[in-house]
Formats: sequence, structure tokens, C-alpha cells
Amino acid sequence: MFEVLLFSFSITAPIFLWILCGAILKSVGLLTDRWVARLSSLVFYVSLPMLMFFSVIRKPLGEVFDLGLTVVCMVATLVVYILSVLWTRRSGLLPRDATVIQQGALRGNLGIIGISLCLNAYGNEALVAVSMLMALLTILYNLLSVYVFVAGLSEGRMSKKVLLRSLGKNPLIVAIAVGLPLAAVGIQVPAEVLKFSDGFVAATLPLALIAIGGSLSFRSVQQDLQRLVQVAALKLLVAPLLGCLACVFMGYRGQSLGIVFLLLASPTATASFIMAKAYGANHVLAANTVVFTTLLSLLSISGGVFLLTFLELM
Repeated sequence: MFEVLLFSFSITAPIFLWILCGAILKSVGLLTDRWVARLSSLVFYVSLPMLMFFSVIRKPLGEVFDLGLTVVCMVATLVVYILSVLWTRRSGLLPRDATVIQQGALRGNLGIIGISLCLNAYGNEALVAVSMLMALLTILYNLLSVYVFVAGLSEGRMSKKVLLRSLGKNPLIVAIAVGLPLAAVGIQVPAEVLKFSDGFVAATLPLALIAIGGSLSFRSVQQDLQRLVQVAALKLLVAPLLGCLACVFMGYRGQSLGIVFLLLASPTATASFIMAKAYGANHVLAANTVVFTTLLSLLSISGGVFLLTFLELM
């Protein structure tokens, strides 16, 4: 059992040590808000699109696309979204709060924390499968998030132009959209190019984790504690539980089940704060959701990895 416990912390500890490093650097004044923004921009606009693009075209599409895992992740996300809508309506929350809760419950930090967890657990051999799932979930997250804010705050019909404009501005989706046709025709990428891409991504992902740590703020979490606990329950417990139960039912074990768990159990994405602010929702609550779920995920993910490993499922 002790070995299982060490394995679970070997997956999660490096991620949260980088985040802790960012928080410490920010607290002592060595990391400013300007540098946090620069690091985040570097990863969001360069590193992650590069990762998405080269991961999609690394192998022929038919070899890496798993319909079962894709359906599991998407259905689990949709169920959590529906549950969050039902809860916010029953609670009678204002639209500017309800939309933030709904997005926070469904949108995970796949591009930084999710993929880092998977790489720690399974190494580069899982990169292609993880990236394909990330690509498809990223599209779903953006579709749902734009729908949540446009429908929830405008009280009008969903604007297709707004949706398409939001998707077209997302560098991750652009990288995926460019890569998928190339993967479909089976284009071959030189090994030297892939080696450079892998090295660049491996070097910049820790910078993204440091930026997350530097952007965490704990001042106003306490006043939103009740709502944050409920969001965290949906994001960190319900979503991965649904995904794992579906995987077990469908016969998935080992790496496949582990990838689904680690992606669905990832805390709320920092992009949710940016989108909430852009649409005029309660961006303070959105920031607190990111902080709270990120910190709490250290325990929930470690506990989940321990349980799945102990049951010989992961």
C-alpha cells in the first residue's frame, strides 16, 4: 500500500510543487503580474498550440482516435454541465453568478495541469492519445462556455457569429483545425522536428505551472466558500467518477482509464476567469473557483490515483 501511495504522489507532487514555486516567487516579489501574463501568453499562444498541432499529426488519425474514450469524456462533461444548470436554477442565483458556476464545473485545465499529470503518470508514450482527447474536449469546452455566457447573460437567442468568432480566436482550436486534415492524409513529420517540439513543450509547461501559482489569490475565497465547495464537488468528484464508472463498464483499464480520470479530475481552467471577465460575469467568483479547485485537486487527484491503483484499475 505504501508503494501505491508513493506512486499517487509521484504523479501529483511535481505539478503542485511548480505551482507552489510560482506562489512563493510572487509572494517575495520575484514574479510580477506582468511576468505572469507573459508566461501565460507564451504557453497559451505558442507552446500549447505547438503541442496540439504536432500531437495530432504525429500518427495517422485512425491509430490514435478512440471513439469510446471520447464519448465517455464528452458525456461526463455534458452531465456535469446539466447538473450545474439544475443546481444554479434551484439555488436562484443571479445570471452573472450562475454562468460562472456552470463554466467552472465543466471546464478543466487540460492544457497545463491535465497533460502534465498524464505525462508524469505514463510518459511521452501517452502524449498522442492524451492530445487527441484534449483537442476534442477543448472544442466542447469552448462551445459550452460561449453558450453558457451568451444564453445566460443576453437572455436572447444563441449567436452563431459570436460562437464562431470565439472558436476562431482560440489558438488551440486553430492548431487542431490545421492539424486534423494533415493527420487524415497521413503526412510524415521529420523526427528532428518532433524532437524539437517535444523539447520545447517540456521546457515551457513548468513555466505555465509557475504562472498559475503566481496568479493565485486567496483574499476573497472565504466569502464564496459555500458555492466553491459545490462547484468543486461537481468538477473534482462527479466528473471523474462518472468517467471512471463508464470506462470500467466499457472494459477500459490501465492507461486509458487513467488518462480519462486525470483529464476529468483536472481543476477549473484559468481561461474560465478570462472568459467570465470578457462577458461581464462575476469574474471574482471565477478567479476564486480557479484558486479553490486548483488547491483542492491536490487531495482529490492524489486520492483518486491511490484508489484506482489500489484497485488495479489504473
